[in-house]
Amino acid sequence: MESDLFNGALPFPVNFTILSISLILFIGLIAFLRGVIGMFFGLGCMFVGAYCGYIIYPLLPDILSQFIENPSPILVFSLTIISSFCVYLFLRLLVGAFVISPFKKKEKKPLLRGPVGMVLSLIPASALILVLGIAFWTAGTLLSVDYTNSGIVAQPGTSKEVRPFWARWNYAMERDYLGNVIGKIDPLSSRAKGAISNFLVTLMDDSAGAELSKKPKVSRVLRTKGINELANDPEVSELLKKGDHLALINHPKLKAIASDPEVNKLLNDLPVEKIVDESIYEKKEGLLIRKENRMRLDQ
Repeated sequence: MESDLFNGALPFPVNFTILSISLILFIGLIAFLRGVIGMFFGLGCMFVGAYCGYIIYPLLPDILSQFIENPSPILVFSLTIISSFCVYLFLRLLVGAFVISPFKKKEKKPLLRGPVGMVLSLIPASALILVLGIAFWTAGTLLSVDYTNSGIVAQPGTSKEVRPFWARWNYAMERDYLGNVIGKIDPLSSRAKGAISNFLVTLMDDSAGAELSKKPKVSRVLRTKGINELANDPEVSELLKKGDHLALINHPKLKAIASDPEVNKLLNDLPVEKIVDESIYEKKEGLLIRKENRMRLDQ
């Protein structure tokens, strides 16, 4: 299943739609049994934790670089999740002790439980699914670009296994019904930023870039005026050279192009990670073998 978020690592496929339905049912069950008031407070704490993670995420690489040379994206992402969960847990304990406890003492039954609670739970559950979808797209963007870069800088003949599941989340989300819908309404334009950044990194190698440009659908994207200018922008070239992909996907010019409806239309249903890997590697006996490389002299 191409939409499997874990790319066959689990005994059964788990795509974003299945994950979302499971969360909605779980939240509805909590509201049915325990009432909707506590559930609303719990989800509120969760959103605050997610927002704190969003703030912490871009700051962590600089903080970690003081102790670890070139911290990996997986480490940064994992620490962000842990930090968000700690914030959620701290707030949830405070709310439970000082806000929800007085209600429990006064009321014999949980407020708004049963079928009414289940219906009301659809509102916060929908918001949670939207935030979770944007989180998958955002994390998938950076992890995908970093993996592409590791292939570009690898020596010819170097072998790798197929792209790991965490570096193909955007590919899986694109092929999932609900994930695709969220990708198109994503206010952060993570879907488009991931595709454009992957192309820019691949173009650092003239050989891989030539292979990439042979793809008709990709060629139409690369010929757009904004992306041509972006590929030759000195600031963008410097970010690509340094491998600072977090700054790259947040560059004002890239963000402006990623929000362009025409560019997004060209990127519709484009298997970016698959096309990029085909441009960089040859597939032999289940392994990805790095093709001959020819790095651009101006990089």
